[in-house]
Amino acid sequence: MIDLGLDGARAIVVGAGFIPERAGHGRGTALRLAAAGATVACVDLDAGRAAAIVAEVEDAGGKAVAVVGDVTDSAQARRVIDESVAALGGVDVCVDVVGEATFRRSDLMTDEEWRWEIAKNLDQVFYVHRAVIPHLVRQGTGGAITTISSVDGIGSSKYHVAYGAAKAGVISMVKTYSEELGPHGIRVNAVAPGNVGGGNWDRPDVGFGEDVCNPLAPPRPMDIANAVLFLSSALAARITGQTLVVDGGATTRSPWGFTADRLEHLRGGLSGVERAR
Repeated sequence: MIDLGLDGARAIVVGAGFIPERAGHGRGTALRLAAAGATVACVDLDAGRAAAIVAEVEDAGGKAVAVVGDVTDSAQARRVIDESVAALGGVDVCVDVVGEATFRRSDLMTDEEWRWEIAKNLDQVFYVHRAVIPHLVRQGTGGAITTISSVDGIGSSKYHVAYGAAKAGVISMVKTYSEELGPHGIRVNAVAPGNVGGGNWDRPDVGFGEDVCNPLAPPRPMDIANAVLFLSSALAARITGQTLVVDGGATTRSPWGFTADRLEHLRGGLSGVERAR
């Protein structure tokens, strides 16, 4: 059996509660970390959601505690991290999955919408990191921080510009923190999901190659949770400053639209227009 190095680990998952119409990255991450042997502090804005994921972890044989707070507020972010560390007796893993997008044409986005998007998708990541880093450094035993970014922070973020800008900021932040914290044995990484969507935990899998966006298949919520589990584990002991894309191959697609029926043109090295001349 492969040892993930998480048995007895103390893990904080910020945004662990499950919202049925959302993808459930926090829920999946809390369940995976607990299944690997970690005790999980399940942080959520909503007390009911926090209690529900704790119950789900415990029903599966794991250990968890609920912590309630709004991490878009810097003081609350510090409080929930401090409470989590106190409840766990320390911290080895911290995962931040909080985020949400507002869809609107970029020039029609209001100041309030822009500020809300940046606060929820970037500011709070800074607040959470700033709160947990001193605990990890003082312990002197290293650790792993993983944040959910998005492929929208790598490519275009059409009709949700603030979300993409914030997620690009997250990708930059993990690089900076990885350099600063490497000497302390602390690894900082991100996972960039593709079009997971919401409410698809119970949907049947799409067959390979059947989705128009994903050459492989659309990523599932458990795929994101597994990526977080990997980056949090001993298997990723020398991986830091990286963003692991989990998108079923969507961002690898060629923009040229080559298809099988154009192979003859491609073999000849000429486009259809050039052949007609």
